[in-house]
Amino acid sequence: MVELAFVLPILLLLVFGIIRFGLALNSANDETHLANEVARYATVNENPGSPGGLAAWGKNQADSKTLRKEGKVCINFPENPATKTKKQLGDPVEVVVKQPFNWLPIIVKPGSTISRKAVMRLEAVPTTYVEGCE
Repeated sequence: MVELAFVLPILLLLVFGIIRFGLALNSANDETHLANEVARYATVNENPGSPGGLAAWGKNQADSKTLRKEGKVCINFPENPATKTKKQLGDPVEVVVKQPFNWLPIIVKPGSTISRKAVMRLEAVPTTYVEGCE
């Protein structure tokens, strides 16, 4: 019993850490998939969520409630250094997905942010969505 009393807190802390790491890894994978999916729709100028915008549609596709409520999906068109213009065929479109992640749920404020980014080239000039965050 004495040995169990010494080992049990360490064992529980280890199990808790493994579970939190697994949740963080799952969130990162979800964000990567979401960023790639929204970027692909942006490159071909398709907006499956027409009334709410592409970023809002992408945010609603998230698996986790935290990403849907507190997360951000941002679509950005960085300047092409060669032409110094935006929104031409072949220019990059960048999608960034972020969400706060609390490593220690006992502490109220989130400790860090999980963020993923996808960059693809435009295959059609964007007309069905606009850049910005949702």
